[in-house]
Amino acid sequence: MTPLMKGFDSEVFDSQAVFRHLLDAMAYPGNITGTGITLACPDRIHPGTGALLLTLMDFETPFWTDLAPDSSEVQWLKFHTGAPVTFDPFDAAFALITDTSPAIDLNRFNPGTVISPDRSTTLVIQTHGMAEGNHLRLTGPGIPSQTGLTFTGIAPDFWEHRTRINQAGPTGIDMLFVHKDRFCALPRTTQTEIS
Repeated sequence: MTPLMKGFDSEVFDSQAVFRHLLDAMAYPGNITGTGITLACPDRIHPGTGALLLTLMDFETPFWTDLAPDSSEVQWLKFHTGAPVTFDPFDAAFALITDTSPAIDLNRFNPGTVISPDRSTTLVIQTHGMAEGNHLRLTGPGIPSQTGLTFTGIAPDFWEHRTRINQAGPTGIDMLFVHKDRFCALPRTTQTEIS
């Protein structure tokens, strides 16, 4: 068996650094940022994804992914976080999507309830690229007026589906989009419109 790659150099300090960047990203949706650390990850996990999931997941947060359960990437996540894998996306606290070529069915994930909106699934979606741009207009809390993003590899109808699933607040699905070592957050309260 191939030895697993190491995780954080310092679990406490690295996770704190990543969490601070994540809080900033959630407060300012659409702002592309880094995680504040350098992390080597298995092949199909972007460094930003690995840093976020090692920070967020633990033995109480079941996760789902489109990767094979016996893949080295999944084994690495399980080993460093203790998080159990679930085969039902609706039961996942976090869901990692590494391949956006098939349509992403957001109905498979848990939007939470009015009483417990925090029980929703948080999606971590790896993209082929993202940058500031005018393809997708963002408005909502934390956005001074309007900002824009351009994603590569995300189908246009995904954004329409996201709007529908997030329109019945406080329920909805928070999302983190990652490309290599950079990421941005789109909380459920952020409205998106294709230009």
